[in-house]
Amino acid sequence: MSRSHRVWVIYRKELLEILRDRRTLTAMVVIPVVLYPLLMLGFLRAAESEEARLRGLEFVVEVPDERAAGDLRAIIDGVRRYQDEQADQQTACNSESPGHAAVPTADWSRARFDIRVRPEDAPDQQLGEEVHLRVRVQSQLSDRNGAGPAQLSVHITFNEVNIKSRTAMEELSHILEDFRDLAVRERVAGIIEAHAISAGVSPIAIDTILEPVRIETVSVATDRQRGGWALGQIIPIILVLMTITGSVYPAIDLTAGERERGTLETLMATPVPPLQLILGKFLVVSTLGMLTAFLNVASVGATMHFSGLTRSITHSMPVEIPLSVLPLILACMVPFSLLFAAILIAVCSFARTFKEAQSYVMPVILGAMIPAVAVTLPTARLGGILLVMPVGNMVLLAREIFQGSFLWSQVAVVLISTSFYAAAAVAVAVRLFGQEAVVFADAGSYKTLLLRRYYRPSPRPTLSQALLLSALLFPASFYVQSVLTGSSDNFIRTLGWLAIAQFAGLFVLLPVALTAYYRIDVVETFRLRLPPARAWLAALLLGCSSWALAHQFVALQTRLAPPSDALREAFKLIESQLAAAPLWQVVLLLAVVPAVCEELFFRGFLLSGLAQGLRKGSAIILAGLVFGIFHFIMDRVPVTALLGICLGYVCWQARSIWPGILFHALHNGLLMVLNAVSPETVKWLGMPDELGGLLPARVLVPALALFAAGLCLAASCNRRAPDSPATLPDHHP
Repeated sequence: MSRSHRVWVIYRKELLEILRDRRTLTAMVVIPVVLYPLLMLGFLRAAESEEARLRGLEFVVEVPDERAAGDLRAIIDGVRRYQDEQADQQTACNSESPGHAAVPTADWSRARFDIRVRPEDAPDQQLGEEVHLRVRVQSQLSDRNGAGPAQLSVHITFNEVNIKSRTAMEELSHILEDFRDLAVRERVAGIIEAHAISAGVSPIAIDTILEPVRIETVSVATDRQRGGWALGQIIPIILVLMTITGSVYPAIDLTAGERERGTLETLMATPVPPLQLILGKFLVVSTLGMLTAFLNVASVGATMHFSGLTRSITHSMPVEIPLSVLPLILACMVPFSLLFAAILIAVCSFARTFKEAQSYVMPVILGAMIPAVAVTLPTARLGGILLVMPVGNMVLLAREIFQGSFLWSQVAVVLISTSFYAAAAVAVAVRLFGQEAVVFADAGSYKTLLLRRYYRPSPRPTLSQALLLSALLFPASFYVQSVLTGSSDNFIRTLGWLAIAQFAGLFVLLPVALTAYYRIDVVETFRLRLPPARAWLAALLLGCSSWALAHQFVALQTRLAPPSDALREAFKLIESQLAAAPLWQVVLLLAVVPAVCEELFFRGFLLSGLAQGLRKGSAIILAGLVFGIFHFIMDRVPVTALLGICLGYVCWQARSIWPGILFHALHNGLLMVLNAVSPETVKWLGMPDELGGLLPARVLVPALALFAAGLCLAASCNRRAPDSPATLPDHHP
């Protein structure tokens, strides 16, 4: 039986058993399909009904005397008459223009008020259910001589924590605001008419005095963008949360549940490698998580669209739900579901019972929700460190896709980083699932997973250790590069700090410290043995020719997908600063330091760890892809990944990183040295002045020949790789 067929058999068996469970179907189907529409529609209808009921009540207003009662009744009656006149005019306007859009009717207050006079000797009642407002109306003249129109001062007392009292205050305030506007217009009209008659000039329009500056705003957002904005505020959080929660029960059942049923030991005793066993299980968990997320998104989107909730979110503006982006969002959620499926299986593997597993899962959910909620601020944008922040980058990407403001480079970075984290989580889950401490759930035996004294010496790191360290270094390296490149315009100074913080600190000191802690052989891990002489010659030939092939590859790629103007300007600025810097400094920072540090990590620690769980070709290709991803410039990832694959092949064949360091240093620095020492040689090579220029055949053909000769020499160094997984078993406890 093939490896993939074993995984498929385990996947089908576990999936069928999970789907037979009523609890799974309830959590996955009943809740999103039935509960969400009932909750959202019920809440919307209940809110509308309660608002209509409150506005239809008769509110009791107490005033101190009959004069105040008369003034207040006169104000309310005058506003009502004005509102009726305006409503009749709007109705007539709509009937006269049937072909045009109807003029919307103003949302005027129609609340009823029972105005009562409270005697001075009557005891005060608490504002709330019986009495809703107390109002004092005072009148004063507008000038000191007692002439001119009177000014009304209305003082309203209400109970803020009582919904009826607060609603009465809002309704009466709307009426008083309308009365104020009406009084202003009448008084301005009287003043204009008096002055116009005395001066013999025509009256000025009242609107030009009351509104000397008229402001009109027009939104360029389309109905689709408004719909995307409305969904982008709600769907991403629901999508992330439901993907996680949909994976919780299957993860618990396939780990702690099997331990309670007594089938875990039997399953571990079957002749199936732990990797294939855990792959089948975690694919089931991720499938159910994705299915739950899909049903939740479909249910929430349909409910918002058909219930009118979207219109209330967008303030009654017309919206169009961007359904076409849902497949893209769900495709982006695949690596995210794989990530949390592996995390949940790894966490639940430590639980002895179903209840204990639930307590372990809660911190995972809370930890995932912290970055998800943190990026929901309107000012948060998908850029910088947020591009590689787990969970947070997926929430922001979903929001940007809904709003139609995403870039494909952002999609690529988010998917690559999340896939990277998922691969590391799967490797850790595989490693934990086969541990004796996890199988027997002995609290004392967990120390063997953490404490250094329980580790036996081993020649190389495990696959899980290599991928986990790479996943941790990825956001750290991205953050260091973002901070250093954004803090200074001097490229040489930035390279110096990168050499210290990123290359020496992250790529050398951290892997060496981890190797020492886990008692791993430093010489074997970093491949520090001297290679055969032909490996040096192969590295020399490859290093002297690879730069030309890489330049030709980038030129062809530039013609197919031209880089942005900002990237072109950045490259020109870097070239000018490099030309002005001393040659030794440029070669040290761009050739020697990256060659030594990157080879120690990518072809040393990482490739040695990948070799413990993958075959030769898979390990070399994966290490090369990780090498390309770590350079973060999407336009240069393909050529850098190809270079990493070539470097990995040379290292594997030579069983040493030293030829790779020579190859790497020559590739990075040869052209710079030639340009400084012999500009005529560079001119003869026909190096183009701009991106997209191809090299002449007199350079490209010899470069191809030298590169092919170097690969042949490297292949002859070691016909059979003795460090393959078949000959070097995993020695970790």
